[in-house]
Amino acid sequence: MRSRFGIRNLLGAALTALTLGAFAQPAGALEISKHASDSAEVNAILLKGGVEDGDTFDLKVYISKLPKKATVIVYLNSPGGNLREGMRLGRFFFDNKIETAVETKTACASACALAFLGGRDDAGKPHRTKASNSGLGFHSFSRDFDNKNYSADDLKIVVQQTQTQVFLVAEYLKSIGADLDVVRLMLKAQANQMNYISNDEALSLNIRVWDDKRNQLVDPEQVTGSLDRSRTAKADSKPQS
Repeated sequence: MRSRFGIRNLLGAALTALTLGAFAQPAGALEISKHASDSAEVNAILLKGGVEDGDTFDLKVYISKLPKKATVIVYLNSPGGNLREGMRLGRFFFDNKIETAVETKTACASACALAFLGGRDDAGKPHRTKASNSGLGFHSFSRDFDNKNYSADDLKIVVQQTQTQVFLVAEYLKSIGADLDVVRLMLKAQANQMNYISNDEALSLNIRVWDDKRNQLVDPEQVTGSLDRSRTAKADSKPQS
């Protein structure tokens, strides 16, 4: 894990983060439909709307009725919703080698972004693609508080709940082989804000980027491989002492 979390980060999370049920306010229930890119070789599915409890089961039912094809790709367009369900979706993608994508001029945020990270190809390798003009957003957890004075014991519970949530998210990321630096990206934004990551950050998280400007795919493995080859060539060209 590249990032280190200080006391300030944890205190910030404790003040803004709190129940697994609420992550972002969804815009309606998750709709499951055939995507326009569906073909003879690919089952392309569009998930659009808020992530709610039970959506993973509904997707399983939908997929069970589809013809058997070599590849399944899920296109995500969602503001988020239920955190537990987002992670459940991500594990389903991971376990069943389902690819994930976020198209141009659409967004996948909050619980949706965590689900997106579960995308894998038929060999089990990470296969998550975002368009360069799309949004992939992360933020802290959230909870509504009533108007009351909170005691020291109340605040202890808040901190404990926050630590539990961070642990559950970290365990989820570990289970799908995702970069734990995602936790840092989440904590960078308050619960009522959104940290939409840059294309450079996406590549650093092993997420493929479709370059809308040049109509070409930028694969993080190819970028890393090219840099490694350049360094090797440079080292080999140095005169021997």
